[in-house]
Amino acid sequence: MKQMPITPELLTDLYEFTMAAGYWRERMFEEAVFSLFIRDYPPNRAYFVAAGLDSLLDLVERFRFPDQALAYLAGLGLFPDEFLNYLKVLKFTGSIRAVAEGRMVFSGEPLLEIRAPIIQGQLL
Repeated sequence: MKQMPITPELLTDLYEFTMAAGYWRERMFEEAVFSLFIRDYPPNRAYFVAAGLDSLLDLVERFRFPDQALAYLAGLGLFPDEFLNYLKVLKFTGSIRAVAEGRMVFSGEPLLEIRAPIIQGQLL
């Protein structure tokens, strides 16, 4: 089995790629909204503190599929070449709303919302 290259774009479930490929195959490019929230508190916690937004925004700004990531996906034999070519030129064109750094956040409250074409949001 070929080893997966360590690239941020591949640090997700294979499910996200199969869903994105399904959207692409069905020509579903509509805008969608994805929310990130925390379901439950760990023991002895009553809140969280928002942190890391700058790192996230930097990652999103540089979000591209390098050749080694595309070669790995191609090697899985799950995706048509046309879909991989689509990923090769994919850039994030959506928007992100997020809780301010240092703000207290509670369970079930959105930390951030991504509004983007559905494939972009699915892969983020």
